[in-house]
Amino acid sequence: MTSASPPAFTGSVVIPAHDEGPVIDRCLRLLDVSRGDLEVVVVANACTDDTAERARAHGVVVVETATPGKAHALDLGDERATAFPRAYVDADVSLAGDDLRRVLDVLRAGPAQAAAPALHVDTSRSSWPVRAYYAVWTALPYVTDDLVGSGVYALSRRGRERFGRFPAATGDDTFVRSLFRPGERVSVPGTRFTVHPPRTLAALLAIKTRARFSVAEHAAATGSGSAAPASAGRRLLARPDLWPAVPVYAAVGLVTRLRARHRLASGADVAWDRDTTSRVPAAR
Repeated sequence: MTSASPPAFTGSVVIPAHDEGPVIDRCLRLLDVSRGDLEVVVVANACTDDTAERARAHGVVVVETATPGKAHALDLGDERATAFPRAYVDADVSLAGDDLRRVLDVLRAGPAQAAAPALHVDTSRSSWPVRAYYAVWTALPYVTDDLVGSGVYALSRRGRERFGRFPAATGDDTFVRSLFRPGERVSVPGTRFTVHPPRTLAALLAIKTRARFSVAEHAAATGSGSAAPASAGRRLLARPDLWPAVPVYAAVGLVTRLRARHRLASGADVAWDRDTTSRVPAAR
């Protein structure tokens, strides 16, 4: 008697994870990986904790490598994954499985080739400067107008064919977003994922320096500019409730921009400024 073939996956999920033991359980539980319809590949890169062990306990594919770096981890995940659409999910975000599956449905239906849930930033545990920064940031067109990135994005097969390996640069989000014009990428209505931002101003400056470095690195490589659109200023002018927070946003932007430019001009690689203040251990 011939055994039945396993059902085909409706999509793949690649999760790069460096020392994400405190949050990998939360990530996989929320994705509801036990349903078995998604092929989930966790790439534990240069881990010194129990990330791989915790991920295996959820029955997902785990790839381990001693080589650090998110780009390398994403490439390894792509080599192991087999299905499309394909989502790339940071281990420290919170994303419900139903919302991810709706995003994949949108990509299967087309014409969008890149998609993501809407972004929600949970600043409930952050200090007031961090809350002020994100109050402004989440109101800007970059975030509100079909954001693809900042922790979660998914690509159709055609979308993934736009590039080969992930560039060995600081920000995969910046790179991927740049490949798709408005209309080719979509933030799926009625879905969301949650980012847990830093709790302290020092941690915010660290991760935003890394993000600024990524933007500057991409601009230097492609010759593209990164000036803020005029619509950002108009949007803030129309939001007097945000005016008290604008100086904080501007100050963080100035400091991190100067730091990133200095690092880029010196030819030094940006340190992988990692926020540990928001990574709260999850119960097993």
